[in-house]
Amino acid sequence: MSFVKTLSRLLSALVFATIAAGCAGAPSHSDTVSHATLESIRPGFDVVYSPMLRPGQTLDSAKNEIASHLTHIDLDPDDFPPYPLRALNTIVRDDKIEIKWTTQPITPEKTGIVTLPNHRLSKSRIVVEFRREGGGNRRYQIHFPGLVTLKFRDGKIANKVADALLFIQDQEEKREEARAGQLAAFTATAAKYRALSTKPVMSEDQRKSIVQANAFSQQKNYKKAIERYLKAIELDSISYPAAYYNLALLHAQENDFVMAVFYMKHYLLLEPDAKDARSAQDKIYEWELVIKPD
Repeated sequence: MSFVKTLSRLLSALVFATIAAGCAGAPSHSDTVSHATLESIRPGFDVVYSPMLRPGQTLDSAKNEIASHLTHIDLDPDDFPPYPLRALNTIVRDDKIEIKWTTQPITPEKTGIVTLPNHRLSKSRIVVEFRREGGGNRRYQIHFPGLVTLKFRDGKIANKVADALLFIQDQEEKREEARAGQLAAFTATAAKYRALSTKPVMSEDQRKSIVQANAFSQQKNYKKAIERYLKAIELDSISYPAAYYNLALLHAQENDFVMAVFYMKHYLLLEPDAKDARSAQDKIYEWELVIKPD
C-alpha cells in the first residue's frame, strides 16, 4: 500500500513539473498589455501594446531609440529574400528611416536598404503585435503593410521603439498641418501677384542665389541647390515663380515627394496659366501616387 502511495505522489509531482515547465517555456506577453485590449489585426497575431507619447521625449531621443534597438526585419511583401533579415545599420533622418539589411549568416550574403518615409509613417497605425505561433524568438512585431516588419525578441524594447515611432508620427502630422496652413496663407499672396499688371523684378541678391542654385543643380548637389532656392524665395516670395517649380523637381530628385507636391502647388497658384501648368499638375498626380499608393 505504501508503494502505491509513493508511486501516486511521484506521478503527481511529475505531472505538476511538466505543467510548470510548459508554462515557463511558453512565450508570455501579458506584461506588455498596458495600453491595448488584445485584438487581432493580422491572422495569428494579437495586439499587445498601443504606443503613447512619453513626457520629455525629444526628436533626438526618439531617433536614438529606433536606431539603437532595431536589429531584425522582414521585407513586405517578403518575396526576396524568403527569410528574416538582420539590420546592419539604421539611420533616422528628418523625413525617413533608412534600414540597411543583410542576409548574414546565410550565404551567399546579400544586402539592401529599405526606406520607411515619414509620410507613410504618418498614415500608419502603429502597434506592437505578438505572433502566437512560429516566428522563432522574435515574435514581437511592428508591421507596416506592403513595406517592412520590425521584429523584436523583447516586448519592452518593441514598446520603446513603438513609442519613438509614434513621436515621429506626431511630429510629421504637425508638419502636415503647418504645410496646409502655409499653403492657405500663400493662396492670398498668389492672388495679389496674379492681379498685378506689372510683376515684381528680382533683386541682384536674389538673382545671385538663383544662379548658384542652378549651378549646384547641374552638379547634382540637390541639397545645396534647394538651400539656394529657399534663400531666393526668402528674399522675395513672388518675384521668381519658377523657383517653386525647380524646388519641386529638386525635392523629387531627393525622393521627398511630399515637399515636391507642396512647392509645385505654390508654383501653380502663382502661374495657373503657364505653358507648363498642365505638366506641373500631372507631376503632382504622379507624386501623390508615390506618397499614397492605391
